[in-house]
Amino acid sequence: MVTITLLSDFGLTDPYVAEMKGVILSANPDLRIVDVSHGIERHNIAMGSFILETALPYFPLGSIHVAVVDPGVGTERLPLVVLCKLGVLVGPDNGLLVRAAERLGFKAAHQIDSQRLKGERVSATFHGRDVFARTAAKLADGLRPDAVGAVVKELVSLDIPSVSVSDEGMTCTVLHVDSFGNVILNLGEEEFLRLGLHEDRRLEVKTMHGRSSASIARTYSKIHGDQLGIILGSQGYVEIAMRESSAAARLGLKPLGQVEIRF
Repeated sequence: MVTITLLSDFGLTDPYVAEMKGVILSANPDLRIVDVSHGIERHNIAMGSFILETALPYFPLGSIHVAVVDPGVGTERLPLVVLCKLGVLVGPDNGLLVRAAERLGFKAAHQIDSQRLKGERVSATFHGRDVFARTAAKLADGLRPDAVGAVVKELVSLDIPSVSVSDEGMTCTVLHVDSFGNVILNLGEEEFLRLGLHEDRRLEVKTMHGRSSASIARTYSKIHGDQLGIILGSQGYVEIAMRESSAAARLGLKPLGQVEIRF
């Protein structure tokens, strides 16, 4: 049985998620649908990108992943099917899909030609239901990804600078702030371990709001009192965290913000 996952910024108050599921199940009531998240902050493409990148590798091989954080719906941004080694992504070409595609092993991308939806009504404001959910259902029924439309040579990417490392420290970008207030940076596990920093090493965290002291810790419980800790988190990225409190609120940080960690 094919698994179809859904991610959106729709929330659960309105009928939008249910309508997408209805379209999929009307095509095949035996399909398995899993909600990744519908709590993405409205129009927050960076947040949706992070959740996709970190969650999707845990799904079965060949899963179809529908993602809709789409403030440009109805404009010239392209609707895509992205074929990867580990699965298929369906959604808008606005930066939402690119990091997940890299993580899943990008192979090829195709523009969804809505003219091939066989006369079905396509709303200009709800491609999640009328384009992406329908396309996912057809893919689950055996439609080849390369049959949906023309090849797209390059995906739109998020504007996330690379980590800059010097003798004095490193400059990172905030990928995500989770519901606990942990600040997840774009500094990956391999690069962090290569720095050879040991537990309890004192560092300085510098943001546009000021400077704070922090220490390296192995777990959240090892962070002292109301101090900041720097840990290697479960998603494979370095986090700035506090014990039972919000580091993001303390530092005034949001996704795509810049952080300097000084040795």
